[in-house]
Amino acid sequence: MNNEKFKQSEKIKGARNAFAPNPSEMLPDGEEKQSETIESVLSSIMTAEEYSKIEHATPYIFELKAGDKELYYFGSPHISDPNNPLFAEIEAAFNKANPNIVFVEGMNVSGDKTKFNESVKSATREEAIELMGESGLTLKLGVEKGIDWESPEPTDEDLYNDLLAKGFSKDEIFAWDFFHILPQYNRQMKREGFEKYVSGFIDRFKRTTNWDGFDYSYERAIKLGEQILGRSIDVENESDALDFIDPIPWEEKKDGQTILNRIGEQSSLFRDKKIVRDILEAFKTHKRVFVVYGASHASMQEPAFKKAFESV
Repeated sequence: MNNEKFKQSEKIKGARNAFAPNPSEMLPDGEEKQSETIESVLSSIMTAEEYSKIEHATPYIFELKAGDKELYYFGSPHISDPNNPLFAEIEAAFNKANPNIVFVEGMNVSGDKTKFNESVKSATREEAIELMGESGLTLKLGVEKGIDWESPEPTDEDLYNDLLAKGFSKDEIFAWDFFHILPQYNRQMKREGFEKYVSGFIDRFKRTTNWDGFDYSYERAIKLGEQILGRSIDVENESDALDFIDPIPWEEKKDGQTILNRIGEQSSLFRDKKIVRDILEAFKTHKRVFVVYGASHASMQEPAFKKAFESV
C-alpha cells in the first residue's frame, strides 16, 4: 500500500526466475538451525531507505523454483476499478501458477472463514474487485476452484505493541492508524463520507488497544493529524493522502515527512517479516504458492525469498 516509484510494465512474461537445488523443505531441519536460517532470511528484506533508491516495474512479478516448490509473486498496484486491464493480468498469472494455496493482502477474517468464502463465491467478479481490489479477484479465483488461501498479516495487537516498544506514543499510533485508512477510502468507487467509512476502523482500534482514559474520537484523530502535519486537513479532498503515511523516505519528499511516515516504515517492515515467514512455512505442506501483494512489498521481499530458495 505504498507510493511506488516505478516504470510501467506491459507483459507478465517479463517475470524473473531463480532456480535452486532440490529441497525437501524450504527451511532446514532442527529448531535452532531453522531459527538462525529464518532470521538470516528476514534480515535480507530490503529496507525503506534501500527501496527509495531503486526503480522497478509495476506490476512487479517474479518466480522462484526449487525442486518441486514454486513461488509465483504478483506485486500489484492497488486498484478497485473492474475495467482496469490489471485484473486480466492477475487472472492469467493465477492460471499460469496453478497454485494449491494463495496469499493475499489485507484480508483478516474474524468470523467463519467458510461463510466468508461462500460470500466471495456468490459475489460477481465486479463486486469482488470493487470491494477488495486485487485481493478480491484473487480470492474469488481461488475459492471457485476450492484452493486454500491465507492473508499473512500480523494481528493488530502485535503490531501496536511492536510500535509502542519502538518508542512511538499512543497518540502517534492512533493518528497513523486513522490516516492510513484515508488512501484506501480514496480508492473506493462509491463514497459515503470518510467519517462513516473510518468509524469501524476506529472501533476496532479501540477494542484492540483498550487504553484507559484515551480519547478515541474522530475529532481527536483529525486534530492529532493536523498537529503532526502542521496544517488543516480536508479528508474528502486530500488527493495526496498517501503522502501522509508513505513509509518510503523518497529523496524529494523526506524533508516534508513526519512521524506518521516513520510509523508506516516500521509497520511495513513488521508486516513484511510476517508475510515472508508465513509464506515460507506454507512450503512445508504446499508445492505451488501464488502471492498477490502490493508491488513495493514484492520488490522489498524478493531478496529474502531468493536467499531462502538459494540457501537450501
